[in-house]
Amino acid sequence: MKFFIKHIGWVLAAVILAGVTVTVGLFITQKRSGIEYLAPRYGPIIEAIYGLGKVKTDDIYEVKLGVASSVAKLYVREGDRVKRNDLLVSFENDLVFRAPFAGTVTLIAHHEAQNVFPQQTVLRVEDLSTKYIEVSLEQQGALRVRPGQPVRIVFESIRGEQLSGVVSAVFPRNDEFLAHIKVKLADNVLPGMTADVAIEVDRKESALLVPLSAVTDGQVRVLREGKRKTIKLKIGSIDGNWAEVVEGGLQQSDRILVKREKERGL
Repeated sequence: MKFFIKHIGWVLAAVILAGVTVTVGLFITQKRSGIEYLAPRYGPIIEAIYGLGKVKTDDIYEVKLGVASSVAKLYVREGDRVKRNDLLVSFENDLVFRAPFAGTVTLIAHHEAQNVFPQQTVLRVEDLSTKYIEVSLEQQGALRVRPGQPVRIVFESIRGEQLSGVVSAVFPRNDEFLAHIKVKLADNVLPGMTADVAIEVDRKESALLVPLSAVTDGQVRVLREGKRKTIKLKIGSIDGNWAEVVEGGLQQSDRILVKREKERGL
């Protein structure tokens, strides 16, 4: 009886050791080959259109002449804040320009006694309190962007701070597709500054997800019951790392073959 129990113990130990050896061997093989297996998961997914946005302002006033003249007197300097009806500049023919609204002088292109030719910008005033962000979109992105969609905004120089905005308009301009983003901007954010913009075009709270890096031509390779198989999927929303599975024969128990970044780059 003791011999039988001892014999069973040795058999169990051998089985466990063999299992551990196989597991370790498989892990080492996967590490060496640059392959890992990930399980599909259920979770939220947000699909976004990304772009580089530029800060602009709604109210801009530029002084230009229709005929040649010369600057008689400048009443302001660049950077000055002016109120509505404040004097800006006068010309030799007694032509005087005043500020049509409260704002900041952002350009003075001519000095006193300097000649000015028609349609040259002499002076510019901008209302820096009416700022927004303008984003140029690719055609495919423009087809999915519409007013009311939420937007995430990050200025590279303001680390760790993310602003929230909303798409206020989408329109074409000279064969370019543009979106205007309404967002509350701090006083130190000035026209001409740039920001990374992510426009949320789709959101699902619970979706079947697979690693985006594992999808090739709508297919993934999986390990199922110890065998590798190729599964064809219909992909829906995509974010930076995951893809939504809309249709396909993927099972929750499947393990998806993923090549590590270094291996994929070879």
